[in-house]
Amino acid sequence: MNEFIHETLTRTKYIKFLITLYFLVALIEIIAEYNLDFGLIYLTKPLLMPILIVLYWCSSKNVNYIFIVSLITVWFANLFFIGNEFSNIVLGTVFFLAYRVLIIFLVIKTVKFPGYIPIIIGCFPFLFLYLFVTNLTFIELGKSIYIFLIQGVFMIFFGGYCLGNYFFKPNKSNTYLLISALLFTAIQFVLVIKLFYISYNIIQPIAMILFVFGQYFLYQFMIYEEKKKTRYEIINKYKDLES
Repeated sequence: MNEFIHETLTRTKYIKFLITLYFLVALIEIIAEYNLDFGLIYLTKPLLMPILIVLYWCSSKNVNYIFIVSLITVWFANLFFIGNEFSNIVLGTVFFLAYRVLIIFLVIKTVKFPGYIPIIIGCFPFLFLYLFVTNLTFIELGKSIYIFLIQGVFMIFFGGYCLGNYFFKPNKSNTYLLISALLFTAIQFVLVIKLFYISYNIIQPIAMILFVFGQYFLYQFMIYEEKKKTRYEIINKYKDLES
């Protein structure tokens, strides 16, 4: 019993340390983005997803490898997004698209289907936002418009699914998921403003802040869902023993 308590306390300390490290590295990276310190950006940005992977690994008792693969995929996307060249932005978008597909697959497997009507209603806000962004950048995107359109379809569906699921069952887990979806949607809007309209240094740091918290809330969603599933299994096991 004492060994179990000691192991739990040690695990909790590791988790708290990793959360602190994640946000500390993120803060340094965001400041570096604002100051256009590319040396520091190349040093800190690639560390974020590995720290989050280790954090998830330490926090989870039933590791979901699809989630880990998705974090590796978005890590590659981040590396391409470091450069300001349009070709790098496109490659980063492709990897981010793959990441979004994996997350959608994961969410559909994890969360109970809320029904078609809640999803359709939930898609409307994201559809209007994406049409607005596409209208702003249609000419500038050129042939790359197809990648962004595909990205938009997945973004609208993911946002609609999360919002519809929240309407269907507004619990803590679904709140984390919805916040994450909203933050990732906001990133698309911010990046478009940065890429085509405004060169202010504050734009990229804002995008990074949204990204850092979006990933953290997604991690929280995964851990909370796992704990909820474990509680259900314990309750069902106890009922079976009683019967």
